[in-house]
Amino acid sequence: MTKLIQIKQVLRNKRFLMFTMFIPVTWYFLLYNLQHDLPPVMMLGVAVFIGIIGNSLATFSKRISSNSQFYFFQARISRYTIKNYFFDQGFVQLILNFLIFMVVLLAAVIFFHLKLEFHLFEQFGLLMVMGLYFSAIGFVMGVRLDSKIIDTVSFPIIIIAAMTIIPFDQIGSGDFIHLISKIQMIFPGYYYNNLMQAIIDGKAVNYQDVLLFIATIGLNILPLYFLIPKERKSASND
Repeated sequence: MTKLIQIKQVLRNKRFLMFTMFIPVTWYFLLYNLQHDLPPVMMLGVAVFIGIIGNSLATFSKRISSNSQFYFFQARISRYTIKNYFFDQGFVQLILNFLIFMVVLLAAVIFFHLKLEFHLFEQFGLLMVMGLYFSAIGFVMGVRLDSKIIDTVSFPIIIIAAMTIIPFDQIGSGDFIHLISKIQMIFPGYYYNNLMQAIIDGKAVNYQDVLLFIATIGLNILPLYFLIPKERKSASND
């Protein structure tokens, strides 16, 4: 029941509807009209990623920051710990990211005649996992940072997050591109691109990419989990 209430609250939020529903569809429209060489499934992935990153690192992190004081108080007087809150919010985010995917997919099918093929289900699974990954980052931002600070830093963080996903080695060359690609290898977005490229090309998926995709998510999220405080200091104690 609590999760359902939280989902309804988010869906009433105009910021969520604008930045994580309307803008991703707009991006698909732009890519469709400007990037004719880009496969439709990649257009879908880029548009959904924009929605997921915006949802996780901007809308979600600010929502957590605004509500966290209440949940820290609840954690002190009940058995509902802040880490219970973390897992509950992860479920809520999964539902919201699913809605983002479905909205963009329906727009692509209805208005741009995207064909429904099996690899869309594979892409859906990968995107949902990446959504949980970015949601974990957004949650830690929310419990660690004030809402005003999040307003300031969320956009640069979104840009950095996008930089970990863009396949630079496929669109350029040179020593700097090579260095950036090496740095990307410590983040799951690099392996997401490898997996999706294999799926689009109809090639066998490299299981090393699957293992590294899972491993990098785990290694990136584990430190974040320990950054979740048990209680939040009041402003008077700061």
